[in-house]
Amino acid sequence: GIPLAYEVARNLGIPLVIIRRDSKVTEGSTVTINYVSGTSGRIQQMSLSKKSMKAKSKCIFIDDFLRGGGTAQGIKDLLKEFESELIGIGVLVDNIGVLQKRVSDYISIVELKHLGESKDLEVRPSNIII
Repeated sequence: GIPLAYEVARNLGIPLVIIRRDSKVTEGSTVTINYVSGTSGRIQQMSLSKKSMKAKSKCIFIDDFLRGGGTAQGIKDLLKEFESELIGIGVLVDNIGVLQKRVSDYISIVELKHLGESKDLEVRPSNIII
């Protein structure tokens, strides 16, 4: 999702902040939280360097794929640690086969659906495009 987020930030003229699954020693002190992955259902970690953004920022989250929304919810929770607010979520592909998502307010470009037990996929533009 980083190339997509980079292009969105560049086109909107806003800063890009990358939240990592593992913190890097070179980033200095970080805030790390645990979250439940929407894909695997397992507990994972995400980290953000304390010096990477100002407190009380308004943020958008851009990713390539949304399945259960666990990462997006984790981002929301992490931003609270910075007294910041997630004001929008945008994804390239939304897996609409997952009915219970941890987030509800998001925009997708494409919808993906698995068709029954066959391994066929249906891909179509989302409602925002049509």
